[in-house]
Amino acid sequence: MVLNKKILKRLERSYRKAFPGDLDKYLLAKYGEEPFPYEFTEQDLYENIRRDICNYETGELDVTVKTRSKYLREELKHLKGLYIERLDEIRDLRDYIIELEHKLSEHGLESPRMADERLQTRSSEI
Repeated sequence: MVLNKKILKRLERSYRKAFPGDLDKYLLAKYGEEPFPYEFTEQDLYENIRRDICNYETGELDVTVKTRSKYLREELKHLKGLYIERLDEIRDLRDYIIELEHKLSEHGLESPRMADERLQTRSSEI
């Protein structure tokens, strides 16, 4: 779910006040698109907006709207970080699989992958 002008007007009615123009622009820019690769639920959207409005009223929210290129650069940096984390997880899981397969082979057992490799080796020898 994303914020649009109609929802923003409904929020203003529920808060019984008009939001300043800079806050309107900020909220529409921040919540006007789904945060790739996620999606806002209605509850998340309203809760995030409520928190931003409270922070704005206490002077704790910078409502400067980022340029599209700056926003995309920050998103790319975030996604690169997630990608690197997933690569680290994959490496750790592969190491764990190798460790488990070694323990299986110590006891004369094998995983399906080990069996496939054994069968492929035999068929290539023939």
